[in-house]
Amino acid sequence: MIHWTEEYATGDPEIDAQHKQLFQYIGDLERHIQAGDVNEAHMKQFLDWLGLYTRTHFCYEEICMRRRNCPVAAKNKEQHEKLLDAYQRFRERFEVEGVSPELLERLHDFLLSWLKNHILRIDTHLRACQPG
Repeated sequence: MIHWTEEYATGDPEIDAQHKQLFQYIGDLERHIQAGDVNEAHMKQFLDWLGLYTRTHFCYEEICMRRRNCPVAAKNKEQHEKLLDAYQRFRERFEVEGVSPELLERLHDFLLSWLKNHILRIDTHLRACQPG
């Protein structure tokens, strides 16, 4: 289970709040998977939320990085595009295959790994970039 710690802090309260929300939703997905409580309707709702929330979050974060002249702004945008491509592939698989324990685990593991690595390797660079 993923939990927010200060190592994930970016120095921007809004981005940190948005990341905490992502952690919470991934944790909720994990709890549903462990309980065997994920059906087609729940998965569609989760994927709809994830698609909308990540796009909104990415837009906000990319604006912050550009405004602060963050040196990893371009890399951040590139990584966001890769995540959205992967999201679309998962979405298509769910539409074709339906909900399966294997696919749910793959989605969960992918999101968890991506989120942790992205925040620690890219987003935390914001700490050193002062608002301008």
